[in-house]
Amino acid sequence: MIKYLTSFALVMTTSLAGVIGGISMTVDSEAITLYEIQSHAAQNKLSTEETVNRLIQRKIEDIEIKRAGIIASPYEVDQKMKEIAKQNGMSEVQFKEALVAEGHTEKRIRQDIEEKFKRDQLYKKIIGSSLKKPDDEELQSYYDLHQNEFNMPTSIELVEYISPSKEALEMQQKQPMVNMPNVEVTSKVVDLKTVNPQLAGLLVQTPDGSFTPVLNLGKVAGMFFVQNKTGQQNVSFAMAKQQIFARVMKSKEQASLIEYFEKKKSEANIKVIRRPN
Repeated sequence: MIKYLTSFALVMTTSLAGVIGGISMTVDSEAITLYEIQSHAAQNKLSTEETVNRLIQRKIEDIEIKRAGIIASPYEVDQKMKEIAKQNGMSEVQFKEALVAEGHTEKRIRQDIEEKFKRDQLYKKIIGSSLKKPDDEELQSYYDLHQNEFNMPTSIELVEYISPSKEALEMQQKQPMVNMPNVEVTSKVVDLKTVNPQLAGLLVQTPDGSFTPVLNLGKVAGMFFVQNKTGQQNVSFAMAKQQIFARVMKSKEQASLIEYFEKKKSEANIKVIRRPN
């Protein structure tokens, strides 16, 4: 299946929902119908309580998006579609054809991408106004408390691809069995202690049987195909720092969003008209 909306947990056909079934509740005058609750609960195998909480959250997000004047232009939707197509290793035309073959319509795809884009912009706006980046002391403290989580292989079997052409390497990724001209290929076993921390981190995070992204190596471009990881060693704070920063920031972002929307829920005028079964 083609994935075109990673992390987009809630996609509802609200126009249909507004027609079928009576209103169950309102959030600042925005209606949630019985049909929305029942269909979303069934589709996502959630309890009624979990579903209601999700839909209330969505209505509050919709209200905040309107209040902030957040929009997604056709150009932004086009660019996002191209980006997702590339992530799936396809051209935009191939991506659209694959989704249509799975029963999606282009109109619906664009609507979903537009909705996700607007919500992502809202989240960025909320996080950007409240989030403080962790300093080295906070990162060190996290490392000290979670040291056993920071282990890495001692060595990695890989294939190195070097070329003066970034495009040649991108084509090599799409056709790995073809010997591309102007691409130098070398099989290696890399001792991770001898590799700079950023590259070591990238290699460790790349699943076995996968390519890394194409990297700028100065006068040439390079990428690596990770075959197998062996051994295990504890990672130093310096080597784990980038990963720790990402973890701490993600935790802070989630906490910031939860706090923001819980506050908005407490301020919202929520009226229950008819309780769902």
